[in-house]
Amino acid sequence: MRDGRVIDVAVEQLGIGDVVITAPGEQRPIVWLGHRTIDCTRHPRPEAVWPIRVLPNAFGEGLPDRDLFLSPDHAVRVTVLDDVLIPVKHLLNDATVAQVPVDQVTYWHVELDSHDILLAEGLPAESFLDTGVRAGFENGPAHMVLHPDFSPLSLDDFCLPLVQDGPIVDAVRTRLIARAMALGWRLTSEDDLHVLADGVAIRPERDGALARFRLPAGARDVRLVSRSFVPERVRVGAGDGRRLGVPVRGVAVIDGHGVTRALPIDSGLLEAGFSFVQDGEWRWTTGDAILPAVLWAGCTGSVTLTVETAPDRGTLHAWLAPPAQAEIAAALAA
Repeated sequence: MRDGRVIDVAVEQLGIGDVVITAPGEQRPIVWLGHRTIDCTRHPRPEAVWPIRVLPNAFGEGLPDRDLFLSPDHAVRVTVLDDVLIPVKHLLNDATVAQVPVDQVTYWHVELDSHDILLAEGLPAESFLDTGVRAGFENGPAHMVLHPDFSPLSLDDFCLPLVQDGPIVDAVRTRLIARAMALGWRLTSEDDLHVLADGVAIRPERDGALARFRLPAGARDVRLVSRSFVPERVRVGAGDGRRLGVPVRGVAVIDGHGVTRALPIDSGLLEAGFSFVQDGEWRWTTGDAILPAVLWAGCTGSVTLTVETAPDRGTLHAWLAPPAQAEIAAALAA
């Protein structure tokens, strides 16, 4: 609220003492603004700090009304019989609520004199509540100096019940998936399997379960790439939180002399980008699997990489964006 007028203001342009309108319509002054910039490339678990993007209308018409980026632990208000708060990281579906890998991100948090619900791009989301994390903000120590009697609040100070698992969360996730489909998202079993050889995409020749790739001479960084999915994010109750790409039975190369070099599927060289071996004969990739250069080391000229998939063991169910959303994503990636 500025000069008696209610206007939308970017969070980084707010100031202490500014009056905001809460979701219930009350006027509340800002008592503190926290901010922190995170180098995600140096974080031991970058998925713990990557922002989560909520697409327009993901929770309903105008909820939110524009792209909204939240930290994983930021809670949003939803209604399942009663109003509750759910951290957005528990509502991921990889479609309308999806994590965005970034190298760096700056998070802002707005604190009122007590915990409340604000509107972020039209979506009800919590204000800042310190549960002992204030020191993690770049300007956190300044607040401690200004308020020497400050002590961290507890979960009892949430303005609404905080729910992080169980049937309420499952109900909201089911609702979000149904909403995504209503917005034009659909599931596909087409894996888009290809190889990235030193950053260059190579498409396969496919013969049933066998995919063949012609690798250039001297290839160093070779990755087996495909669409991927997390079963629990496309079907609530699936009970599998792994990221899965394609099921694979074997990997081999054939050199220019026709000599085949193969790795057993349980080889310790197949680690980065591979899940555990199942039934002793196959394993999922994660959608971005590193292939060991020892397979083609010393080969001259081009070699043929062969990948035997196991479609009888598992089927991909990856989200496809509606055309309009796909065009936006392509433009942002360009």
